[in-house]
Amino acid sequence: MENNENEELDLQAFLKGNAKSIDDIKMVVSKRFTDDEGNPILWILRQLTGKESNTLRKRFTKKIKNKLGRVEEQFDSEGYQEAFIINSIKFPDLTNSKLQQSYGVMGEYNLLQTMLSADELANLQIKISGFAEEEIIEESMDNLVEKAKN
Repeated sequence: MENNENEELDLQAFLKGNAKSIDDIKMVVSKRFTDDEGNPILWILRQLTGKESNTLRKRFTKKIKNKLGRVEEQFDSEGYQEAFIINSIKFPDLTNSKLQQSYGVMGEYNLLQTMLSADELANLQIKISGFAEEEIIEESMDNLVEKAKN
């Protein structure tokens, strides 16, 4: 009987209303974009849900017939990565036509590639792909701090 009570208490933390929200991350992607006072403008990044990531993965997975007539899946990892990055950026709004026109490009990823240097884009990609890793590291650090206190 006691075990069922513990299970019920433990499950409470997983209910949608009890889960902590996933915070957006603000970061300077480039020091070249500044406000009137010369301060770098922060970009706002969001973490995609597992469902959003799976939807993108399906979008970039095609079924093709090989030479033997068997159906195989072909995954466009580059397309997936580009879409993942674009969907993770909340600000600036890369869909904004005025912004795209100012760089003479169409499309969010084309805009991003034109706006940013190769190093800036690489750092942004690392940050976006490292969201999960960062959470794991933070949790580990929290655990270490807690152990040190005890």
